[in-house]
Amino acid sequence: MAVTLADVKVNLHDDTKKGVIDEFIKGDYIFSNIPFEFIANPITGGAGWTASYTYVKEESKTGFRDINGKYTDSEAKQDVKNAEVKVYGGSFTIDRALRDQGGVENIVAFQMKQKIKALRKGFSYELINGQKASDSKSFDGLDTLLKQASTEVDTQGFDLSTFEKVKENALEFASKMNDFLSLLSGKPDAILGNATLINKIKLIAKILGLGTETQSQAGNFVGTWNGGIPLVELGVYDNKETIPIDGGKTSLYAVRFGEDGLEVLSPSRGGAIDAILPDFTQANEQARGLVELRGVPVIRNSKACGVLRNIKIQ
Repeated sequence: MAVTLADVKVNLHDDTKKGVIDEFIKGDYIFSNIPFEFIANPITGGAGWTASYTYVKEESKTGFRDINGKYTDSEAKQDVKNAEVKVYGGSFTIDRALRDQGGVENIVAFQMKQKIKALRKGFSYELINGQKASDSKSFDGLDTLLKQASTEVDTQGFDLSTFEKVKENALEFASKMNDFLSLLSGKPDAILGNATLINKIKLIAKILGLGTETQSQAGNFVGTWNGGIPLVELGVYDNKETIPIDGGKTSLYAVRFGEDGLEVLSPSRGGAIDAILPDFTQANEQARGLVELRGVPVIRNSKACGVLRNIKIQ
């Protein structure tokens, strides 16, 4: 069964890990909503974890029949896929001499918060841009997973580059957006974009009277698209847009979370998130702290997520 990090926290007895999960959830729409499913099993020889999961590539169909008639048989089609859990995180050190100056607890708390913040942003970056082909330690992100999918749409440079173009093309963009969303197997839980695109979409929603605000689990107010779909800005990681702008063009992603949508597979014995505080009782010159996430994002249904490509925003 897939659960959110908030659900994971309820069953924890380690106060440190509870605090770490709080930092993951706080102000982050992705980590507040994406579910984790603990089904990955150890690979023989201690090489990590792997999981087999079902992928629905074609949904079942229904229809009418005449009295004394028959239905046309149709079956849902699925594949069994495999995914390898990846380990993503970081560490830091604090010199033990600083412990004797007082206030080391504040230094530890600061470093842990900054590391968790970097992990959140970095994982979101990989969720979009990860490529196993270029980095075996990584996983395939949505950009790769959605290539040549039935829910991949090329706008061929639809122009939202200036304020005038946004006003001029607002209605047509809304039509393209709604056509795109109709390709999905259900209402998405979020529309993901970079700050520039999300701000333009919010303006279009305001022009057309389609925009509202909703409150996230973390208590933040998030702008929404027609029907209350949250517009989520993924921001910047390591001075790079999480959703890149290339030649003035960018992409927009629509995602539906769940066991039949986008989720993260993690080790079957738990431990999706691990955290170790620096231990100054050990005989080392520097004490080391660490935070990591163990998981691999997968899409369980071919129409649970989609991408709208080549939107001109500059």
